[in-house]
Amino acid sequence: MHALVLKYLPEEACGILAGLIKDNRYVVKEVLPITNALHSRTRFRMDAPQQVEAFNYLEAHDLALVGIFHSHPDGPAYPSPTDIAEAFYDECVHLIWSPGKEGWQCHGFLIQAGGYKEIPVRIL
Repeated sequence: MHALVLKYLPEEACGILAGLIKDNRYVVKEVLPITNALHSRTRFRMDAPQQVEAFNYLEAHDLALVGIFHSHPDGPAYPSPTDIAEAFYDECVHLIWSPGKEGWQCHGFLIQAGGYKEIPVRIL
């Protein structure tokens, strides 16, 4: 994900995280990058045909949608009001990459009922 975030600067990068759910833990097995159809540095919208292709891939490989990621090249390190309003998958983790004092950081959130809660993320 980090490499993708850097590759697509100055635009917001985005994609789907495929994996497994074990003991209430989300385990990412694959990162599926998707083009930001808006080509914006402040918003993202996944390219619809690529998104459908990614969901077909999940089904064909018996993987679950465990997360959605995108970047905030200019911050903030938490969901924007637009992110909250347009979060259609409240059962998965939303990861947001943003620059910080010590380089790029990744924060995880559950976005539900018009709000969000930060959750711990462990990147191996």
